[in-house]
Amino acid sequence: MKISILSLGNELLKGTVVNSNTAIIGKELFKLGLTPCFQATVNDSSDDINQILDYLVPFCDVIIITGGLGPTSDDLTIRTVADYFKLKLYKNQGVIDNIYKRIRSINSAYGKKDLISKQNLKQAFVPENCEILMNSNGTAPGVFIYENHKRIFLLPGPPHEMQPMLLQKVIPEISSLIDSRLHFEIINTIGVSESNLQGIIDEVIGVLPDIKTAYRANPGICELTIYGHSKELVNEQAKKVRHYLGRLAIAEGFHDIVEEVVFKLNEENMTFATAESCTGGMIAAKITDFPGVSSLFKGSCVTYSNTLKQDLLGVRPDTIIEYGAVSSECALEMVNGLCKRLNVDAGIAVTGIAGPDGGTKEKPVGLIYIAAKVQDKVQIKKYILSGDRNRIRSCTVIYGLDLLRQLLLS
Repeated sequence: MKISILSLGNELLKGTVVNSNTAIIGKELFKLGLTPCFQATVNDSSDDINQILDYLVPFCDVIIITGGLGPTSDDLTIRTVADYFKLKLYKNQGVIDNIYKRIRSINSAYGKKDLISKQNLKQAFVPENCEILMNSNGTAPGVFIYENHKRIFLLPGPPHEMQPMLLQKVIPEISSLIDSRLHFEIINTIGVSESNLQGIIDEVIGVLPDIKTAYRANPGICELTIYGHSKELVNEQAKKVRHYLGRLAIAEGFHDIVEEVVFKLNEENMTFATAESCTGGMIAAKITDFPGVSSLFKGSCVTYSNTLKQDLLGVRPDTIIEYGAVSSECALEMVNGLCKRLNVDAGIAVTGIAGPDGGTKEKPVGLIYIAAKVQDKVQIKKYILSGDRNRIRSCTVIYGLDLLRQLLLS
């Protein structure tokens, strides 16, 4: 099955909007064991759309098109694609009803009348003999065209509108066309480089014709995907890898390090908090991204200045004078003060130099101290991280959470 992804939008080519749709679609297709053979981004131009369709239609079984379904004059996708396949447009009452419903919901929040513009109603014109995909998060409908054994999906550009249609219609439709699908296991490792993880896989799994692996490195985390057509074989190899990695891997059943940390804290009926300097609240933000933490996570002290480290966390002035704010001694006093003053059972404290300025020969950019505390147990680790400011801070978030995780597991 040959599948192509076509993204439409001048803003994508200019770089003012990141094209996340291609990644979202690719990941969902991969779960079916499929990889697109082609992807392209073109302008909101009928000529450009027609030219790329001339190229794609002859050899593609499925074309997934995103963008250009809105109410403005540069939203040309439906009319252009309909003309290409010689399909007439008609006004769909179901789409009109959905537009009124969406706009009424938005206007009621601002006390406005339910005025529907001609531009909005433009979205109600859809091709004949096609399946209309109602938009639960916007006004622009999606369209499924089946012509000459070709499946063409027209989906909205905003990811929060596109993704529900992708999962509810596109993926099931494609899935129904394939005889067998891939099974996969994802293992997230902490502090293991992509090359080292590759070496571990070569040692543990070796070369198996029915098993394949893929790697994706992020700051502090390397994601390993083990996949194949035999569910039993995939599970067997994943168990072997998890056993070898031990605590270097997030436990089975958890997709995120926060999920595992929260589970362990909940299991022990413990509360926790964070004290952050160089990360500026990023650890707390990652924790609160996870739903259901309010009963456990009490808050964060973002103590960027030495004064706040002293006033809020009780770090002694002598400690900062003698050892500096970026030191194991300061990190220890930060986490102890955090747990005492916020009355929590566990905590994470981080202090460091994220750069690009502020480094010295003795304390270079990338020097990070992390302290984690679980009741009476405390552990402090020193890191010298490489990369730019964003990477150093992102790695610190993961390593801070991991240090707390290791304490909880010990």
